[in-house]
Amino acid sequence: MVLAGLSRQRSTSPSPTLSVLVVQMSVWFSKRSSSSSYLIGPDAECPKERLKMNLYKRFGLLAAVALLFSLGCATRLSRPESDNAAVETERREQLKLALTLALDRQIRVWRVGNKLRRAGADLCGNDVRYTFGFFALDRQTFSEEYQKAAEDIGLGPRVRIWEVLPEFESSEPELRKNDEIVEIDGNPVSDFKSFEKAMKGPFKVGNLHMNLIRESGERSSVWLKGALACDYRAAVLSEDVVNAFADGQNVFITTGMLRFTESDDELALVLGHEFSHNALGHVKQLKAQSLGGLLLDLAVGVFTGVNTGGIFSQLGRVAFSQEFEADSDYMGLYMAARAGYEIRIAPNFWRRMAVEHPGSIQKNYMATHPSTPERAAALKESVGEIEDKLRHGRPLTPQYK
Repeated sequence: MVLAGLSRQRSTSPSPTLSVLVVQMSVWFSKRSSSSSYLIGPDAECPKERLKMNLYKRFGLLAAVALLFSLGCATRLSRPESDNAAVETERREQLKLALTLALDRQIRVWRVGNKLRRAGADLCGNDVRYTFGFFALDRQTFSEEYQKAAEDIGLGPRVRIWEVLPEFESSEPELRKNDEIVEIDGNPVSDFKSFEKAMKGPFKVGNLHMNLIRESGERSSVWLKGALACDYRAAVLSEDVVNAFADGQNVFITTGMLRFTESDDELALVLGHEFSHNALGHVKQLKAQSLGGLLLDLAVGVFTGVNTGGIFSQLGRVAFSQEFEADSDYMGLYMAARAGYEIRIAPNFWRRMAVEHPGSIQKNYMATHPSTPERAAALKESVGEIEDKLRHGRPLTPQYK
């Protein structure tokens, strides 16, 4: 009786009842195994079926015994139990942390993007607007799940200044973090929607007047001097994939890409590339090419009955994709250099992307981009061109065909 012997040897088992049960089941199982009812005699009606059933019973009993034996021998600990209030407190702490991290990432993208958009304003054609160097939000900016967490970090129902860029001029008293916005150029601000409407202007020669409530409760008024910038927003997507893309008006960057960029210089390369897609009108051109391909797919189907599987639509998108990507690399370097970021790191940044995230190269960010060797070589040439202009004091203007 091996099972019974093992059970007796562990005299310190914290579950003696289970150990006794294991012994009893082991004895019962042994007796049943040697019982004549398990033998197939000459008078058995269905010997194969009975044999199969007997085997199932044996395996089932063996599994049950093994399970009970393992439970009986496991050492249990007496742990302190968490009450519902403690669990709820921890849940709120985690939501607060998630919200704080998300805001920190968005602020980082906004800060780097704002410098790039101002530096490249003359490259964006008519897609420009004034920026005044502050980042504002309210509690309602976030989903209902994060409302309490937003309150915990100091956000309320009114739109509040959350970040101010030091390089922007303002009158005394200056604009400060946690100022609540009451009015913008005579337009009342009660929530984020009314704030965005007021921020569309028009503004008199780039100046903006704001009535505020300070953190102390004191009412104040400030004048801000704006700067023209490309009218493209940059938003963070909570996705682990290493990716970034543009839609013609906005730029999106994933948390995976943010984690990959080790410095603001590297982030500027990515954002400058995507802003350039918008400035050069690539998204509109790709849509037009896709539409032309779709019409050709339909024409072939109607007149020949052949299902093209959308091949001409795909060819329409791919036809100039690599050219668009190379042009965006080129203009993006100019934006980054104008904004004061280090651009000599560009070739190595894309090499590192190729080595550390080959899946992203093939499926996401660089799926339609030039190959890494070609890209690195082209970037080296572009960096050399820009540095030569800097040495000779020439304007940092991209060369157009």
